[in-house]
Amino acid sequence: MPTKVWQPGVDKLGEEEELECDPTAYNSLHAFHIGWPCLSFDVVRDSLGLLRTDFPHTVYFFAGTQAEKPDWNSIGIFKVSNVSGKKRELVPSKTTAGDSDMDTDNNDSDEDSEDEEEGGSATPVLQLRKVAHRGCINRIRAMTQNPHICASWSDAGYVQIWDFSTHLNALAESETEVPRGASSVFNQAPLFNFKGHKDEGYAIDWSPRVAGRLVTGNMERYFLLFSSLH
Repeated sequence: MPTKVWQPGVDKLGEEEELECDPTAYNSLHAFHIGWPCLSFDVVRDSLGLLRTDFPHTVYFFAGTQAEKPDWNSIGIFKVSNVSGKKRELVPSKTTAGDSDMDTDNNDSDEDSEDEEEGGSATPVLQLRKVAHRGCINRIRAMTQNPHICASWSDAGYVQIWDFSTHLNALAESETEVPRGASSVFNQAPLFNFKGHKDEGYAIDWSPRVAGRLVTGNMERYFLLFSSLH
């Protein structure tokens, strides 16, 4: 039986049916262990080009931990380079009426093998710098206009603004992977620390049109708008 994509809200799952992940469905799929789980992350806009189609790729992103104790948390500034993957056709080729499912599977396997050769199979390089943060990070967002400026929502009920330009510049100049557990934690003061919310929240985002404009929302259904945070 050919593989079928399950659509939530459309397809129904039978009593004896189970969903299975098909890794070959991804153009690029890699996994990393970074310690504590992260509830929120955001990709950082860079100057490497908007339309990048050829592997290998490089990506920068921020992530905030959910550690067991408040003092164990940190904000991670990540760089992942040499990301390999498969370069696929935008429109898959159509099968003819005489092709069987078995023939289709074989053709897909051949195409995947060719794609792997084009995309490369080198191991991605993960680089990480950590900044100490008291409390778990509910949400984290990088400013679109100034991506080195980052906003974080803490479960302790405060919103902080950070300048991570030093860390991003250091990662951009380095190509050496940090050994697991060897990444030091930097102590850095935020640019702005707001404690006016009476409760923690999860809603936070920068304006895509006005630089430095930030909106936050807490669990008590209150929203606050900040301006000139850059």
